[in-house]
Amino acid sequence: MAMKEWLQWLPPPRSLMALLIAITGFGGRMCAAYVTHSPTLLVDACHSLCRLVGLVTTLLAYKYQRADEGAGREGRLRNTFGWTRIEVVGRLSVHVLFASFALALVVNALQLGVHSSHVTPPKFPRVIVLSAVVGLLLHATNYMLLAGRELSYSRRLSIAEGGDVVLKSGTAEPVLAHAPTDIASSLFVMAAGLTLEWEPVAARIADPALSAAAAITLVIFNYPFMRSAGLVLLQTVPEGLGAGSLREAALRVRGVLAVHELHVWQLHRDRIVATAHIFYESPEDYLSSAGLVCDVFKRHGISLVTLQPEFIVSADSDAEERKMLIEFANTACSCPCAKDCSAPRCCQAPRRPSVTRV
Repeated sequence: MAMKEWLQWLPPPRSLMALLIAITGFGGRMCAAYVTHSPTLLVDACHSLCRLVGLVTTLLAYKYQRADEGAGREGRLRNTFGWTRIEVVGRLSVHVLFASFALALVVNALQLGVHSSHVTPPKFPRVIVLSAVVGLLLHATNYMLLAGRELSYSRRLSIAEGGDVVLKSGTAEPVLAHAPTDIASSLFVMAAGLTLEWEPVAARIADPALSAAAAITLVIFNYPFMRSAGLVLLQTVPEGLGAGSLREAALRVRGVLAVHELHVWQLHRDRIVATAHIFYESPEDYLSSAGLVCDVFKRHGISLVTLQPEFIVSADSDAEERKMLIEFANTACSCPCAKDCSAPRCCQAPRRPSVTRV
């Protein structure tokens, strides 16, 4: 029984195989870079290290998710939104890590270029080219194993109804989003190896120059992913989704008088969360239109919606006072929470805006 539980904690076989391939690829590149003294191959090794760290964060998210599922209700309440943010934090950390590597590698390339006559020149060009070709094959294998999302937090590991562990892939990111980065890294290594094979003397300068170009190019390619992960952690409104247009769409639903305290943010790339205070004339209007308001939010790509209803204080208000109430409800909450919550009920009595009659 203990062995069965231990096996259930393990990631899916495809993920384990991809992890072993990533570790092997990183170790092989580092050994080849040490033997050949190629700075371009060293850039490729740092890039593969960052890809490996990204895969490890995905597996950590899976591990904590399984731990909470095994703990039952208490485990789910430990982190109500799950552990998807681990992948977001890991993704941002990976790209920041590679950016720091790139800075050090560019400085190293400049030093090698200036002191090319005093340092050990690159050697074994065939080993360099072979490392690039094998690296491309390993990347392709991992893409096939993980549906093209080796370093993507839009991919999640989950449990199917039959009990099997499956890979769920989101649709917000292209399947081969990171393929250009991997291909570019390997192409730079091939260019360094071929230059060393055909022009050994020029390779003293060409290899450091290619390594600097590779580091800068990979940072440029990775910047959109780093930016998107940072925006998710800052809980900004998702790109392409305007809070103003969402509010206007909700106001067009029958029974909705006002909308305020509208907040929209991303839990991760495939899950958008929204909360809003909706002002109604009566509880009956809320019961009849709450589902329609949720449908409006879901049509805008929002998967988790929380609505807090508020109602007109008095049903016998005249037209002028009713208009003032609706205008006030579009800007502030009619039942604000008290600063000091000492009583059993923390919300103050509903307040009504003052109406000056002339």
